Amino acid sequence: MQKLIIAAISLLLITAFAVNYKQLIPSSATQDSNKAALDFNAYSVGINTVIYDVNGEINYTIQADRQVQYNDDSTELDKPFVRLFQNGESRWNLLANTGVISPESMANSKEMRSIELSGNVEVYSLDDFGNRTVMTTQKLMLNPQLETLMTDQPVRVETSSIRQSAVGMDADLNSDEIVFHRDVRGIYEYPPPN
Repeated sequence: MQKLIIAAISLLLITAFAVNYKQLIPSSATQDSNKAALDFNAYSVGINTVIYDVNGEINYTIQADRQVQYNDDSTELDKPFVRLFQNGESRWNLLANTGVISPESMANSKEMRSIELSGNVEVYSLDDFGNRTVMTTQKLMLNPQLETLMTDQPVRVETSSIRQSAVGMDADLNSDEIVFHRDVRGIYEYPPPN
C-alpha cells in the first residue's frame, strides 16, 4: 500500500512540474513568433523511476542522468540504467549511452511502451550460483513489461563457460531463451571440476 501511495505522489509531482513548466518559459520567448517553438514539454536531471505491477511489486526501475520528454510523447534518456525484477528481486540489468522510450501512440497500451537502448548496450545478470551472463551490442529494443529483447545488430553473449556471437537476436528473459538470427559463432569451455 505504501508503494502505491509513493508512486501516486511521485506521479502527481511529475504532473505538477509538467503543467507548471510552461510558466517557466520567459514571455518574450512565447511572444516572438520568429523563434522556433519548444519541441519538448518536460526536462529532468538525475531521474529514478519505479514501475510497479498490478500486485504492487516492483516490475522495473529506470535511472538516467537526464530525461527529456518530447511533445510527441517520446522520452529521451542519457545514460539509462534499467533493472528488471522477477519475484521481487532484481534479475536483469541493462545500461547504455542513450535510450528512447517510444511514444504511447506507437504502443498497444501505455504499459507496453518499448525502450530503445543505443551505444555500448550491456545486459547482465547473476544466477543463483553467482554465475554472470553478459550480453553486449550497440542497439537493443527492450519491452520491460514482457521482459523481451530484440536487436538486428551484432551481439555477443558471455558466461563463465560460453562465448557466443551473432548478428541479430531475440531474447525472452522470463524463460532465459535466446534465439540468434545469423552468422552464429560460439565457444564452449568445459568448466574445471572443483
